[in-house]
Amino acid sequence: MTCSKLIAGLCTAFALTAAAIDLAGAAVYVFEAAGQAPRFASHPVDASFRLLIRDESPAGHALTANDNATPNHALQRRRATLDPFIQRTAAKQLVDPALVRAVIEIESQFQNHVVSRRGAVGAMQLMPDTARRYRVADRRDARQNIEGGVAYLKDLLTRFDGNVALVLAAYNAGEHAVDRQGRVIPRYRETMLYVPQVLDAYLRYRTAEAR
Repeated sequence: MTCSKLIAGLCTAFALTAAAIDLAGAAVYVFEAAGQAPRFASHPVDASFRLLIRDESPAGHALTANDNATPNHALQRRRATLDPFIQRTAAKQLVDPALVRAVIEIESQFQNHVVSRRGAVGAMQLMPDTARRYRVADRRDARQNIEGGVAYLKDLLTRFDGNVALVLAAYNAGEHAVDRQGRVIPRYRETMLYVPQVLDAYLRYRTAEAR
């Protein structure tokens, strides 16, 4: 995916900011006008944007493992362990590895064995139905987990015409939820916070790779 296509896809759903989004203090602002699709941002772009939701929890994407406070060097070590699987699988599925890294960072902080309160497991936090759909026998196996998660991302990219924001919303809330909302980001608190977090990480990884 080219940068121009990436940015075009993101801007259909979000007014992006250059500032990094704090996982513990993420917020979503919205601008709404009659006859226009709502525009979302992680900060008030101007006075017309109002606060929609703010994450007041001590950790943005809640996991059963309390790892959001883990020093960055530990996260980097875990990422280095998973990177061979990410690179190989992303190349095979023709999915941007930066997008895969961004999803894994926000979903699990590059942890293989983490389990969410809802029962999502592994680096890409696969639910049982998604694991069965993509023939993942062991969700705690890094290779299988990443292969299943990337295959799901690829299908979502096709389904939503490369609109990364909608792909991420579907990854979090389910593709049927996005369809039911008229192919816009569902106004679920978790999803509205999740999407800008992953977009920020995605752009950060894309920028790092371009250097």
